[in-house]
Amino acid sequence: MDDIAVPYRQFEQLLTGFVCYEGIDLGRFYKDGKVAHPGDPFGEVFAWLWDTRRDTAVSLFADLLAEARRNGPEGMEVTLDALISGLRFALHRTRISEANEYDEVERVLRTKVPGYFGGRTDI
Repeated sequence: MDDIAVPYRQFEQLLTGFVCYEGIDLGRFYKDGKVAHPGDPFGEVFAWLWDTRRDTAVSLFADLLAEARRNGPEGMEVTLDALISGLRFALHRTRISEANEYDEVERVLRTKVPGYFGGRTDI
């Protein structure tokens, strides 16, 4: 597959549109207390970002959580735990699906994502 150079501003806009679309889908179909599978396309983009721009991967994950919570039914917000659990399934075709690598992903997400929500621990 060929790489395509994209200016940073347009790259950010593409990620914003992508995460908004995926967040709407995730929020609408989430069942309270279940695993929140973000979809294989999100998993593939997340894995690529994890390897190339780790901070952007974490930010994208936090944005997805926010969008899913905003678009879900009242009282059934996607939780951080549910989305972290679901991400594992979305990464099945990537290098980071391996247990040791995913442990690092989970540790980083649990440490950094609450900061995007003002340090809240109830997300």
